[in-house]
Amino acid sequence: KKHTLAALRYSLSAHSYSLEIEMERGEEASPVAVNIEMEGQSRLYEAYNELHGLAQEFETPFDAPAVLVVGHQTDGKSALVEALMGFQFNHVGGGTKTRRPITLHMKYNPDCDSPLCHLLSDSDPTVAQERSLQEIQAYIEAENMRLEREPCQFSAKEIIIKVEYKYCPNLTIIDTPGLVAPAPGRKNRALQGQARAVESLVRAKMQHKEFIILCLEDCNDWINATTRRVVMQIDPELSRTVIVSTKLDTKIPQFAR
Repeated sequence: KKHTLAALRYSLSAHSYSLEIEMERGEEASPVAVNIEMEGQSRLYEAYNELHGLAQEFETPFDAPAVLVVGHQTDGKSALVEALMGFQFNHVGGGTKTRRPITLHMKYNPDCDSPLCHLLSDSDPTVAQERSLQEIQAYIEAENMRLEREPCQFSAKEIIIKVEYKYCPNLTIIDTPGLVAPAPGRKNRALQGQARAVESLVRAKMQHKEFIILCLEDCNDWINATTRRVVMQIDPELSRTVIVSTKLDTKIPQFAR
């Protein structure tokens, strides 16, 4: 597998270089050439996805661009991700919905009238098994229950899912566990420990310089900007951060119409 990782990295670099040369020529492409280029870009995107999975297994750094979604629980992270995907993926609601980051490798496929999902194996990321949305949701819930019984209660290892659909773009999104804002006091020590564990996990993910950070803030939290404060510890100038204000309908009546 390590040889596979090296070979894929080399193939990816060579293919990227060839695409750049073709673009620099500036010549008007024929329909056949356009189709070949689109097919090449699709293979390139799939190679990025496979490298991402292998890098997870070997805990090897891999600079692949992605959108990292960060926010507190109930800030609307899942609703935003589902809007980008074009369909409802995870259960929307309060509380801890996932204790592991979920990586979604989305691929535009005009022939897919309904979402086609593949779940990558935790033990071998080169193995992807087709799963229904219900099966993937059940797997995420089972992981939640398993981790809830463990001392740490959270894991930085990503759940990787490939999605093909005619309404989703070619994009990689990493949905992180929701940050927790526990009340002070001794009786909330357990929740305070969870909050530290989640924040540590999210901060580690934000360290990747190639990630664009999508920072979600409930508009009712504009004064405190608690999520932004966490993000600015890693990206002080917000140079690779996009701030998204959610739930405007609860703040400004005109948006609720």
